[in-house]
Amino acid sequence: MANKEDNQQQADTIETVAAANQAPNSKIQLQIDESTTPVTYSTTVRVWGSAEEFNLDFAGPLRPAGQNVARLKIDQRLVLNPWAAKRLAIALGQAVARYEATYGALELEEGKRRIAAPAAPAAPAAAATEAKADAAKQGNKK
Repeated sequence: MANKEDNQQQADTIETVAAANQAPNSKIQLQIDESTTPVTYSTTVRVWGSAEEFNLDFAGPLRPAGQNVARLKIDQRLVLNPWAAKRLAIALGQAVARYEATYGALELEEGKRRIAAPAAPAAPAAAATEAKADAAKQGNKK
């Protein structure tokens, strides 16, 4: 039994969060158990809802299903109240800002990502070719 409890404690992460419905500036430690949490990879999200809730449908890539038709298989649906949705929007904005500060801007237009990606590796090769050509010219002058 002790081993199972040790594994459980190792699986928990602890975060300090503002305590809901408590005195201002009150903090509690929250133990988070992710040991049995399923993971779903998603490339697409659809957001929809009503005055009472927001629905986030997560899916993989669009799959062609005919001419001018595509199929989107929803893998996971998350339902949030408006307050949780707003907190999620703020947290995602902060996470994206940190990512872009570290790794550079994220291009949302797929066409621009595809055009820009091959150019980067080609640039050093072009510079090396130019350097060899310049060296050859210098060698011919001597």
